Amino acid sequence: MSALIDLTGKLENGSWNYGDPFPDIVIEKVATAEKFGYEGHAFRLHSLAGTYLETANHLFPDRETLGNVALERLKTRAWVAQLPDKKPLEIIEAVELEQAIGSVIEPGDALLIATGWDAYWGKPGFTDSSPYLSPKAMEWIIARDVSLLGMDITSIEDPRKPGDEMTLLAQYYAKDRLMVAPLVNLRKAGKGPWTLLTLPLNISDTCAAPCRAILLES
Repeated sequence: MSALIDLTGKLENGSWNYGDPFPDIVIEKVATAEKFGYEGHAFRLHSLAGTYLETANHLFPDRETLGNVALERLKTRAWVAQLPDKKPLEIIEAVELEQAIGSVIEPGDALLIATGWDAYWGKPGFTDSSPYLSPKAMEWIIARDVSLLGMDITSIEDPRKPGDEMTLLAQYYAKDRLMVAPLVNLRKAGKGPWTLLTLPLNISDTCAAPCRAILLES
């Protein structure tokens, strides 16, 4: 049987969040078998809840939404860059990606970056102390024309920057690429190649949505 690795973090009542303007994540039981004869729950989520798949529409209102993404693009050959464990607010450099991946990645592949940051999932500082990419690292990624970038960190930008200064993200989304984050369990994967499945909720006119991300042996 082929190896399967679930890269999806758990969504739970009161899960970590990016803060304003996103509402708190609430999972509430609204029906019980004792009262209604069946169980039922209500969810309050948002586009960047848990592990999510994101499009260029996140920054550019006239660009591709999830409803425009062809199903074929949700299955991708993927490589995993296993970097040393990162400390809070530590920068990811291009030379680290080059050393971890080398020349195997080809245009259209997915690149997944493992930093060990998923160990902090749900803990204080998970979002506001996340490691992040250097400009040179983003140049390295764009030069290889990846179709999907995934990582176990919560932001490719310095999380201390204002939201209107997302310059690296704007460079990445200059082309209609996809992004999936934050991931978990990347430390369980070798470099690859793997087959990556990223299956978001089927919500049409949105920039992003929670998804299930799974690695399969190629």
